[in-house]
Amino acid sequence: MEAEELSNELWRERGILENLLYKFTTQRLLVTNGESRWLGRCTAEIEALKNQLSTTQLTVDMMSSAVAARWGLTTESAPTLRELVAAAPQDGPWTGILQDHHAAILKLADEIRTVSDENARFLRAANISLQEAGQNTGTPVTYTATGTAAQTASAALVDRQG
Repeated sequence: MEAEELSNELWRERGILENLLYKFTTQRLLVTNGESRWLGRCTAEIEALKNQLSTTQLTVDMMSSAVAARWGLTTESAPTLRELVAAAPQDGPWTGILQDHHAAILKLADEIRTVSDENARFLRAANISLQEAGQNTGTPVTYTATGTAAQTASAALVDRQG
């Protein structure tokens, strides 16, 4: 039962990683197509997925420890999937199931790392291009009553929460 719950949580983790890869790919497409309007939303969604992933990974760690104890594996911290694979009963399906999860998670993590690194390069290049074009001067911009942008010496945030 504990191994089945762990497998279900690993499926949840894989789903979050898939969504994260999708969002990073979307971010890259936005940057390369000059659609900066949506970058903030995409970045916020990436951060939300990272938070979900952190929570899921904590749950996986707790469940992994319970499974490890059930299978007689003692570790100082939560066991890795590789350690669980080695400790899995040979007469059951868990060796193969956990190996599949491990391989899929490694593949997704590698893809995310690649796309994320590409995005960082694109974002740096876009920032340099804006600076070269004189559009990123560091001077705050506010909007006038007519809706036109105007540079100002200082911009302020207004907190209406009281």
